[in-house]
Amino acid sequence: MSTAQTMTTIPDFLIRRFKALGVDKGFGIVGDYALKLFDHLYRGGFPILVTTDEQGAAFAAEAYARIRSFGVCAVTYSVGGFKVVNATAGAWAENVPLLVLSGAPGLSERQGDPLLHHKVKNFDTQLEVFKDITIAQAVLTNPLTVAADIDRVLGMMIAHQRPGYIEIPRDMVDLPIIDRPEGLVVELPKVHQKRLELAVAETIQLLEGAGSAVAIAGLMAVRRGLGKELLAFMENFEVPMATTSLSKGVIPETHPLALGVYMGAVSSPSIVQQVENAQPLIMFGVLYADLIMGAFTDHLDRGQVIECMDSQVNIGYHTYQDVPLWAFLPALIKAASARGYKEYGQVIHKKMSFTAIAGQTLVVERVMECIAIFLNEKIRLIAEPGDCLFGSIELPAQSLMLASAYYATMGYAVPAALGAACADATRRPLVLVGDGAFLMTGLEVLSAVLHGVNPLVIVVDNQGYGTQRPMMDGPFNDIASLRSEELPSVLRTGKGFLCKTEDELFSALTVAVATDELCIIRACVPLGNYSPGLLRLTAALKQRV
Repeated sequence: MSTAQTMTTIPDFLIRRFKALGVDKGFGIVGDYALKLFDHLYRGGFPILVTTDEQGAAFAAEAYARIRSFGVCAVTYSVGGFKVVNATAGAWAENVPLLVLSGAPGLSERQGDPLLHHKVKNFDTQLEVFKDITIAQAVLTNPLTVAADIDRVLGMMIAHQRPGYIEIPRDMVDLPIIDRPEGLVVELPKVHQKRLELAVAETIQLLEGAGSAVAIAGLMAVRRGLGKELLAFMENFEVPMATTSLSKGVIPETHPLALGVYMGAVSSPSIVQQVENAQPLIMFGVLYADLIMGAFTDHLDRGQVIECMDSQVNIGYHTYQDVPLWAFLPALIKAASARGYKEYGQVIHKKMSFTAIAGQTLVVERVMECIAIFLNEKIRLIAEPGDCLFGSIELPAQSLMLASAYYATMGYAVPAALGAACADATRRPLVLVGDGAFLMTGLEVLSAVLHGVNPLVIVVDNQGYGTQRPMMDGPFNDIASLRSEELPSVLRTGKGFLCKTEDELFSALTVAVATDELCIIRACVPLGNYSPGLLRLTAALKQRV
C-alpha cells in the first residue's frame, strides 16, 4: 500500500533547505519575473536584502557563504542574471558555494517563442552561460521532480564547494510540488580507509623525524570548516603554521606558532626562509595559483612537500588517492594525540606598536602599521585585490580575512562587508579598498547601512590604478578623483575623515573604532608609493627578465 505524498511549494522547500544549512537570508535585486519569488521567500521568513546593484548583491552573498558555508543571490531574468556572472565566476575560481536563484518568464508565456522583455537569444541563453561557471544547474519546470532537482544542485555545490544555478519560471512559484521530507544528502569526496591509515602513518613518521617542519593552511581547509582542526594540529605537533591570502586569519595570527601569510616573494624574507627551508612542508588544501604564490615566485622543494588536497594526499612524489583533506586532518590529529597531546592552549596576543609622526606624509607601509594596532577579535578584515591585499598580509588578523585574492576582481570588498556582517554580527567589517575599486561599488556602503551594518572603510587613495603602474603606466591608469570622505554627509549617515598625515590617520581611526556608525577614511598616499610586499614582488619578477 503506497504512502500518501506530501506537497509543498518551491519557496517553502527552498527556505527549509536554506535554514537547515544555517542560511537565514539572501541578497539581490527584484524584477517583474522574480517579484512573486521574492514575495513568497519574504513571507516564508527568508528575506532578500536589497543592494544598489546585482553584482554587489552577489559579492555580499559570496562573502556570506565564505563564513556560513553557503550563500544565496536572487535576481531577475537576464538583466539581473548576467550582472552576477562575474561574481559567480569568482566563486567558482575560489571554491565558494554561491547559489544564483533567478526568476524567469513563465512557461505559459513562452508559447510561440515571443519577444518578451529581457530575452536575449533563446529562453535558455542565461542557463547556457551559467553552465560554464556553476557545478550544477536546474530550471524548475516539473512539479514531480522539482524537489529532487533542488537537492541535486545544493548537494553538488556543497560536495564540490562550487557555485550553483537554479532558475524558476514565475508561474511555477506557487504551484504545489511533491515534497521530500527527508534531509539533504551530501556525498563528500570518498575515503579509502587503508590508504588513509597509510598516509597518516607516513606523515607522522616524517613529522616526528623533522627538525624544521612548517605547515600552510590553505583555501580548502577553510571551505571544509577545519579551522579548529588546524589549530589542534599546530599545537599537537608544535609546528609553525602560515596561511595563504585566501585563508588568512583561519588561525589567529596572534598565536605564538602563527607565521603569517606565505605569498612567495610578496611575504617578508623571514617567512619566506622558514617556509621554503621546511623539512617537511605540509600544505592543507592550498590552492597553488599564481597570485596565491606571488606570481609563482615561490621556491618550494616538491620532494619535501606533504600536499593534502580535497580528494588525495601527495607525499613527496607519490600519491594516496581517495584520502580527502576533511578525513585526513582529523585522523592525523587523532593519531598524534595518542602519542601525547601537546598544546599551547590560550592564544598569546602580540602587542603591536605605532607612534604617529605629526605632519609626516602617509605611505602605504605606515598606513598598514597604524591599522594594525586597532585590530582585535571583534574586527574582520576585508581586503580589495591589489596593493591593499599585498599590504594587508602584514596585519595580524584574528578571524578569517575575506578577499578575492586569486580571481582578483575589483569592487569586491565594500559589498562583501554587508554579507560578512550578516553572516557574523559579532565582528565589524574593516574594509581596505583602493580609490579605483571604491569608484566601482562604493555606494554599497549605503546598502550596508540600510540593513544595519556599519563598516569601517579605509580608502587608500593612490590616485588611480596604482598596482598596475609598476608594470606599465599610462593614462589608462588615471581615474576620476572622488572625495569619498564626504559621502557620509551626502548620505546623511556616518562619519568621514580625510587623512594625509600619520597623526590624522591615527586620530581618525581612534574615533572610527569607538563608534558604531559608518566610517569612511580616505588615506591619501603619494603617487608611486607602494607596499613593501608589492615592491618585493616587483623586484623578484625583474630578476626573471
